[in-house]
Amino acid sequence: VATVACACRFVPMLSGSAWWLLLLDLGIANAQFQFEMPAEMLQGMFGGQMGGGQQPKQTEWPKSVSSEIEPAYAFLYNTEWKGKTAKYLLRREGIVESSLKECSHEGACKWAANHNRLLTNTPTLKVVKFKIVGLESADKKKLADKDETELKKIKFVTEKPSKSGKHSELYFERVEVADEKEITSADLYKVLELEEGADAAQIKSKYRRLSVKNHPDKGGDVNVFNEIRDAYEILSDPDNKRYYDLGGVQLVRNMETGFKEMEGKAAQMDAQLNQVPKNHPQRAAFEHQIAQQKEQLSKKRVKPQLEDNMRSDTIEVQVPVSAKELVMGAPGKDFAFNRLVLCRGCSVDPDAPHCKDCGRCPPEKVQVPKYANTPFGRQVVAMSEREQESRERCREIRVPLKLRIPQGAVDGKVLQKISEIGHQTPGKLPGHVEFKVQRGASGDQHTAGENDLHTVMAISLEQAVFGFTATWTHLDGSEVSLDRSGGCSPDEVVRFKRKGIGKDGHLYVRIFVKMPNQEQGASELRLQRQQATEIKNPALEAEKEVYLHDGKVWRRWTEREKATSGKRKQVKREEL
Repeated sequence: VATVACACRFVPMLSGSAWWLLLLDLGIANAQFQFEMPAEMLQGMFGGQMGGGQQPKQTEWPKSVSSEIEPAYAFLYNTEWKGKTAKYLLRREGIVESSLKECSHEGACKWAANHNRLLTNTPTLKVVKFKIVGLESADKKKLADKDETELKKIKFVTEKPSKSGKHSELYFERVEVADEKEITSADLYKVLELEEGADAAQIKSKYRRLSVKNHPDKGGDVNVFNEIRDAYEILSDPDNKRYYDLGGVQLVRNMETGFKEMEGKAAQMDAQLNQVPKNHPQRAAFEHQIAQQKEQLSKKRVKPQLEDNMRSDTIEVQVPVSAKELVMGAPGKDFAFNRLVLCRGCSVDPDAPHCKDCGRCPPEKVQVPKYANTPFGRQVVAMSEREQESRERCREIRVPLKLRIPQGAVDGKVLQKISEIGHQTPGKLPGHVEFKVQRGASGDQHTAGENDLHTVMAISLEQAVFGFTATWTHLDGSEVSLDRSGGCSPDEVVRFKRKGIGKDGHLYVRIFVKMPNQEQGASELRLQRQQATEIKNPALEAEKEVYLHDGKVWRRWTEREKATSGKRKQVKREEL
């Protein structure tokens, strides 16, 4: 969006045609006003000649070269490497930012990393392959944390030499990090010698004692006194204390900036109104309209909107639900998920004892304006989002929960949504977390397909030929009996009605026949009837041949359609 300035005397913000009537009535022919025009409209108006004409064609990877950035090389994101004549900043999107002229347009130069190689792709040089040297001796955990000492152990060397016979090399230069703000980075609770979660009375009492003790008039250090005062200003305000607890000092400053922007808009309205004479017949109407618009900018109304703008995205957490929980339900399932929280004060002193388990926080996203030359001068025509490594430190904690699992819970069902329990990010409010059902858990002996359960029971070849019976305790505590004393066919599927999920679900048992080991060269196989043919609590295994797709059960075998009763059945030997 471009802001276009025209020759007028003030900025109209009232809606409708009232402003134009007022301008004509006052005889103002030289007013000041602004309006916003989409960049696409400007480009259409002026033949796409903004910013030097049409954008160059994106660089494409040859089909014979992999453009993948393998997870093992994720530590290269947002790192800059220096060669003899240029620097290369490797962005997460696979884009290279470089001082090379051919890389001046976004997307013109690209990079990839796979199979122990770094690859760059530019319009002129095309694909250049580098060997990654020194990766074996580097600490992988420190690399993931963007530790500069470890990154300096690595260099990139071209696989093919130049015409002079020399191999080009790239060396680590820096990590692209978020701009360093002029804000307090120390732990404010420690500054006031308080435990996290201290109440208003404790904060006020501790501040009074420390401010008297460290006051410059009594020989105290000015810097220490200012730090104590700044900490109190934040923690003594309930809203700011909450913002600090959830997103650090940067979130406090971001919210303050948002409120000031709204105050500036209200002041701008007042300034515009002051240009309308008090004795003008429409003055009262304009005052009423501005009062209504200012009401919309009040802190009470603006606060929820600003908080939503500052909030991270909602996170979806999959909760594995076992077949037994699907059948019986679970009023209080124990579950825990990993959450990132800010390590306060660790950006200042990363070697402090409480910072031992803290690593670099996830990258921060910043808005970067894009400029172009327009008939109105150099204007901002668009905003792009750029990722930068955070200066703050974070650690992972386990958050325990009790979740209610209803009987027959379907895949993707939201079990619970908890506000502001997502990952903490500097300068942002944590997002909400939705806990969703994921059917199937480790150790399950049954696969759920809609309302049916599917399992596999393995038997020997002798049992298949001479017959067997089996009994076991089902998930709901009832007893299941299978009578095949007359033998059975391989992969026969047996259905037990209303033993699945809910009233309409069934239990399907596929009988898998294990073939005996036979000596090489043997011309015959001897089978012997066993005296005990009853199997108690047979080993069951979740059926892997059943899967859900588009909400329906699909089978890789067809025997389910021929499912028979669990009662006794005679099978002829020649069927095997």
